[in-house]
Amino acid sequence: MIPIRSTIKTENIPYVNYGLLAVNILVFVYAFSLQGEALEAFYQMHGIVPSKIISLEAYGFLDRTAKYFSSMFIHENWLHIGGNMIFLYIFGNAVEDLLGHARYLLFYLVCGLVAVFVHVILISHSTVPVIGASGAISGVLGIYILFFPRSRIFTLLIVLVFVYFVRVRAYLFIIFWFAIQFLTEIGYIGDEEAEGLWAHLTGFICGIMAGSGFFYTKRNPYEKYRSGQKAEW
Repeated sequence: MIPIRSTIKTENIPYVNYGLLAVNILVFVYAFSLQGEALEAFYQMHGIVPSKIISLEAYGFLDRTAKYFSSMFIHENWLHIGGNMIFLYIFGNAVEDLLGHARYLLFYLVCGLVAVFVHVILISHSTVPVIGASGAISGVLGIYILFFPRSRIFTLLIVLVFVYFVRVRAYLFIIFWFAIQFLTEIGYIGDEEAEGLWAHLTGFICGIMAGSGFFYTKRNPYEKYRSGQKAEW
């Protein structure tokens, strides 16, 4: 299932989300230009190696903090960044319109940082660099399902050799997406390969928790988002 667009029409230009998309793409283009040892050195320098990051002697405070942020903007391959950026564009624009520019940036970064931190703790023995925006984007999906559950996602559905375009309720799309992530990586729990699972799970929960507070304090001005009745193509 590949999301194409949603029925939510934003009222403000999502400058922050466009900026996040641009930074992720530019970093990927730079990393893609590197080869061999240079690329590995880039991952080691700007990604997070759990076995090193938990060692207080390995990095200073500022260096450790910088890695938590930089790791969220690095992607391994075209499939990795393509999937993340599509989801960020489709769902992030509406969430920024909901939260406002500054609050959205803070929300995005907090979800990403929490996801990376939990992942590092759970696989602290790993020597594989942790990279990717999955945790932050999962947080975006978490708050999206609270405020826009009835919006529809225009989706490209591929079944074997057949291609379909369908409209799926947002809550069903996100639940199905989450189930696929879980089932795909459940067999790797306790292994380094479970990176995606822990990042998605933690980011998603963080997004729901942060969104819940906003939901109950700001729900009246955003009835149109929750109901989906004013959503447009």
